[in-house]
Amino acid sequence: MITFANVEVRFGDFIALPDYELTVEEGEFFTLLGPSGCGKSTALRSLAGFIQPSRGDIIIGGKRVTHVPSHRREVGMVFQSYALFPTLSVWENIAFGLKVAKVSKDETDDRVRAIARQVNLSDEQLAKSVTDLSGGQQQRVAIARALVLRPKILLLDEPLSNLDAKLRHQLRAQLKELQQQFGITTVYVTHDQDEALTMSDRIAVMNDGRIEQVGTPQEVYTRSATEFVCNFVGDANKLSRATVDVLMRGSAARLDPDKPAYVRIEKVRIEAPGPDSRLTAAAPTLAGRVRSRHYHGVYSSYRVETETGTVRGILQEDGRGGFQPGDHVRLLLDPADILQYEAAS
Repeated sequence: MITFANVEVRFGDFIALPDYELTVEEGEFFTLLGPSGCGKSTALRSLAGFIQPSRGDIIIGGKRVTHVPSHRREVGMVFQSYALFPTLSVWENIAFGLKVAKVSKDETDDRVRAIARQVNLSDEQLAKSVTDLSGGQQQRVAIARALVLRPKILLLDEPLSNLDAKLRHQLRAQLKELQQQFGITTVYVTHDQDEALTMSDRIAVMNDGRIEQVGTPQEVYTRSATEFVCNFVGDANKLSRATVDVLMRGSAARLDPDKPAYVRIEKVRIEAPGPDSRLTAAAPTLAGRVRSRHYHGVYSSYRVETETGTVRGILQEDGRGGFQPGDHVRLLLDPADILQYEAAS
């Protein structure tokens, strides 16, 4: 288990982490998610031992490691740039840490080849220069170099950000499978909400050096604890006060028109106007006209203009063409799906 206890990190007069508290359970795939500059990499590097906190404690497996050197913390680190040695072969890159630790030649060779097989690197690839490998293969080399030292914790600092979109999607699944295969506690840093939602057991959403929410991907998405989390994770409509007033009519749901209100775009049901509507008392209706439609293949996204404001929604594509700009529609919004937060002071 990993614990940050009242950790503060300063860079001169700037406080990057003002009072950081977090617990990561053993065996978890835990993600630090947030925008650039929010402090997530600072937290990771503090855990790795590359940054010294000005206050507080970092505890790993019940042992206080705040002032323990990086190489004695039993953590493996994979950097955004992979930090591989371009003049060395794949085998030499993976073996580098073992040589520094003065592991015997025979054991080094056995461990390098074993870990290479586990991350799907062939003997032929081990003999190549890392510069001859693809981005995805280089990433596996970086992971193998970290895992060959048999760390208790694996730290990954935006390891997919330099890859193209298709390869990122492929490697997400592979990374998660590797983590589950080794059963290793993993702390992952990213600004990509989709990565965090698809890979993590739990997520900490960060903003300005502070944690806004910790929870499972489903909790963070469906029950966003703060307005910042709601806006940063996923896609949501901010509803006008007039729209909230409409939703309150005839509904038992307790909404406050004075509080900011949001609804996820997939919770908005779009229907053609007419007597066959599936309208219920729990789902008040808004009349509107389609302003724009964007086709995404599996679904289309819509912007609908209503008397109380613009609302966005999505519809799964069924091959029948959906609605077109100018079409009259009605929107069904269940008040139970509305997320509300305290108004900013």
